[in-house]
Amino acid sequence: MVRNIDLDTRLLELFCCVYEKGSISKSSNCLHLSQSTISFHINQLEKSIGLKLFYRKGRTLIPTSNAHILYPYAKKILEVKLLALEEIKLISGSYKGHIKIGASSIPGTYLIPNIVSNYLLKNPNSSIEIIVEDSMKVISMVEEGKVDLGFIGFRCTNPDFEVVEMWEDTIHFVGNKGVEKNLSLADLVKYPFILREESSGTRRFVESVLRAKGIDIKDLNIIAVVDKNDIILSLLENVQAVSFVSSYLLRGKKDVKILNVKDIEPIKRKFYLIYDKERPQSPAVRFFLEIMMEKKPAIVK
Repeated sequence: MVRNIDLDTRLLELFCCVYEKGSISKSSNCLHLSQSTISFHINQLEKSIGLKLFYRKGRTLIPTSNAHILYPYAKKILEVKLLALEEIKLISGSYKGHIKIGASSIPGTYLIPNIVSNYLLKNPNSSIEIIVEDSMKVISMVEEGKVDLGFIGFRCTNPDFEVVEMWEDTIHFVGNKGVEKNLSLADLVKYPFILREESSGTRRFVESVLRAKGIDIKDLNIIAVVDKNDIILSLLENVQAVSFVSSYLLRGKKDVKILNVKDIEPIKRKFYLIYDKERPQSPAVRFFLEIMMEKKPAIVK
């Protein structure tokens, strides 16, 4: 006879926290429960489903294969629970939505704030958290469900994502005021070069353009690799070097020089909104997307 199995959502919340933290002590800080209480509830969950979820190896808590199977389902159950609660609050008039957005540096700094401001004016009870990372990290955050929406600097091919074309940009080669305005490809290789980090969407575009001209990124005279555009501009104020940045970053900037590189056309690229098609969307996220789609209704497949 197959016994009935029930899943208590409170126990699933606790299980997910322990699974993600990999430690009962770390989960204790997150859940504001004692370690003994957490251990008791994990045992209760294991007894209710008849499966072992964790085992100890020294001081480390290791998830079993059962835990790996349960975790994604538990996350979905909790997301649906949260969505249901938010819908109930919306109906009752007590809704206060929260949106988590991941964005690469240019959208996060220069493009999203205006949209967020517009959204908050229309939805004053909501709150928005913006996390600025490079494009690859933003994609990972969307994949892992750590953010509701992402904004990145190149077209993502993940089939689970909806991808919406948002803005166009031009990437310029730039240099210190002492650098010649018109450079050849040989000059570009010769000059000290400041480079963005490997996971930068901007760098991916420039690498592809240079590669088409027979220049590998390793051929450049690289003197610094940085993870922020502002650092590039600060360095170029004092160092006779060259680099590349977005046109959005150069608005109102007079301390760097836009360079013309022979045989290289202006580098055009676009920014994209991405989100998981299967992830349940809260009312706040739906409202935010409606505002976005009013401006950019065409979905890029």
